[in-house]
Amino acid sequence: MSNKRAKAHSLLFMFMFLLVLNFSLSQVDDLELLLSFKSSINDPSGFLSNWNSSTPLCMWHGITCNNFSRVKVIDLVEKNISGIISSSIFHLVGIETINLSDNQLLGEIPKDLASSVSLRYLNLSNNHLTGEVPKCSTSLEILDLWGNLLSGKIPPQIGACLNLQELDLGGNNLVGRIPSSISNISRLQILTLAYNKLIGQIPHALSEKKSLKWISFGNNNLSGEIPQELVDLVSLSFLDLAYNNLSGDLPSWLGNLTNLQYLLLFGNNLTGLLPRSIFGLQKLIELDLSDNYLFGEIPELIIELQSLEILYLIYNDFTGKIPNALASLPRLQVIELASNSLTGEIPSLICNISSIVGLVLSNNNLSGIIPPCLGNISKRLKVLNLWKNSFHGPILDTFGEDCALRNLNFHGNKLEGSLPRSLANCRNLEMVDIGNNKLNGTFPYWLDTLPDLQVIVLRSNKLRGVLQISKTFRPFPKLRILDLANNEFTGPLPESIIKNMKAMINLKEQQSSSQYMGGIYYPYFFNLTVKGIYIELYEFLTIFATIDLSNNNFHGEIPSVFGKLSSLRGLNLSHNSLTGHIPTSMGNLTNLEWLDFSSNMLTGQIPTELIDMTFLTFLNLSNNQLIGPIPQGKQFNTFENGSYEGNLALCGFPLSKACNNDGRKQFPSLLKEADDSETKISFGWKVVLIGYGCGLIFGVVVGYVTFRNGEPKWFVTLYRVKYPQKGRRCSKN
Repeated sequence: MSNKRAKAHSLLFMFMFLLVLNFSLSQVDDLELLLSFKSSINDPSGFLSNWNSSTPLCMWHGITCNNFSRVKVIDLVEKNISGIISSSIFHLVGIETINLSDNQLLGEIPKDLASSVSLRYLNLSNNHLTGEVPKCSTSLEILDLWGNLLSGKIPPQIGACLNLQELDLGGNNLVGRIPSSISNISRLQILTLAYNKLIGQIPHALSEKKSLKWISFGNNNLSGEIPQELVDLVSLSFLDLAYNNLSGDLPSWLGNLTNLQYLLLFGNNLTGLLPRSIFGLQKLIELDLSDNYLFGEIPELIIELQSLEILYLIYNDFTGKIPNALASLPRLQVIELASNSLTGEIPSLICNISSIVGLVLSNNNLSGIIPPCLGNISKRLKVLNLWKNSFHGPILDTFGEDCALRNLNFHGNKLEGSLPRSLANCRNLEMVDIGNNKLNGTFPYWLDTLPDLQVIVLRSNKLRGVLQISKTFRPFPKLRILDLANNEFTGPLPESIIKNMKAMINLKEQQSSSQYMGGIYYPYFFNLTVKGIYIELYEFLTIFATIDLSNNNFHGEIPSVFGKLSSLRGLNLSHNSLTGHIPTSMGNLTNLEWLDFSSNMLTGQIPTELIDMTFLTFLNLSNNQLIGPIPQGKQFNTFENGSYEGNLALCGFPLSKACNNDGRKQFPSLLKEADDSETKISFGWKVVLIGYGCGLIFGVVVGYVTFRNGEPKWFVTLYRVKYPQKGRRCSKN
């Protein structure tokens, strides 16, 4: 009996010993594998500092263990790590979750991924990984590789990942067709292939995946019609086929997808009327059919979409009136019907929508007066854009003290009167564009107290008088775009305004916080003269700064304080009556890209300090009274005759008139003035000519530096241009 007990105790002891030994060895294995992973990683933030043998494995940062003290989770999201991914982490026996997203990882995804039998979740999104899409583990349920640099085709073997529920390969450089083998993944619910370079048609075989709830194929080059077989995807709640080359009529069978919440088909070549069945999608939250060739009227039947929050129908050919039924959609937040052929007036019932934050009706044929009730809902409304219609009458003066407006754009109408003082109640206002109307009165100096105002465009009106400001300590603290061109302003240039433009002075502060203006659902856009061309800008960086005071009646000298506006990208003071010299301080504007002082009465030489404007690509000093040699070198070697024409006393490249020491030949206007003067003046011009002669000994600069004529990368980065043809709305992702 005692022998049996002894044997039992021995067996139990042996079992416990082996268990502890196995536990110890397994931890040693995991530790070595993780240290191997760490050795290939750069960790400037020191997050992995406790990954060492003196710290218990399960206490390492970003590590979670299971009940057997084996590594179960590696979570290093957004830890600023870089380097390559070691294959060792895919050999961890108990690993179920690996999340290395939002870092700077490089190289290819290790092929050892396919050998992991326990891994269920792998997220490597938003890194810099290259190579092809790897074969996946059969145990994998979620694979997220969004936002890398993966290339090649989607491998047909992807269909062997039978347990995948979510597959995200979006935001890469994948090419070729969507493999039909994806339909073999029986449990697939979320499929994202957006933002690649995929071609061909949408596979009909996708209709076999009744489990699919999310399809995102936007921003590719897919073609053909939307396959009718997709009607069988009755669980689908999200369908994004935007920015492809899909054609044909808008399918009526879409109305059978009764679980749809998001339908995004913008940026294709779809045609036809809006099918009645679409309005049976009672769960629909966002409907975006913009940038297609749809036509007809927007039916009152839209009242059936009681869950609708966002409506985009811009850039189509819709006609008729704005439906009153929109006022009966209780959750509607954004209405964008811009760039169609809508007529009639804005129905005042729209003011009854309690949740509305954005109303964009620009570029239509709407008329009448702007409903005063829109001012009453400004406590909710953030964007009101009625650009390029035929509205007339005064601007509504009903903005209350709780006004929430950020973007007000009435450009290109027939509005009269002056700017309403109640607009000063809109303390969150960032942009005001009421250019190209019939406004009169004086400059609305009372706007200078608005703390967030960045854009003022009042060009092409009948505004008059001297530019004055209030007694505000720091007027216009964030103003970056001031466009008062084509008005009737008089007096000297507003030095008191210019010297306080903090947002144009603090370049480093602007660069550190630069971002695009506007929101996801309502990008800002406005009209501006850039390098002599009148264009429409949209979605532009907050570091973009420009002043346009051209075509007015300003007189006096150009204030030297302009030279302090270091973040200025464009300055246009042309077609005024400005006198005096060009300030040498202008040379401090090293970020300036275009400068137009043409058609004034400026005198003296062109300051050589302007050579330091190395970003300058457009210069117009024509039709002034400038004299002497044109500065040579850097950007000045790229400007042509048109930049200087109408200045008879200028010489040097690119003009045919060479500079020399013959004063009577080079400066006729100056000599004539001297000859007609008294003896004191007659003596003075000789001294002046001696001084000029010293500056001309450099002679003619030979050669021409070619400057790229296309849109440089910096231009596309700063702001995007919307050309007159059929436009493309910026992506919401």
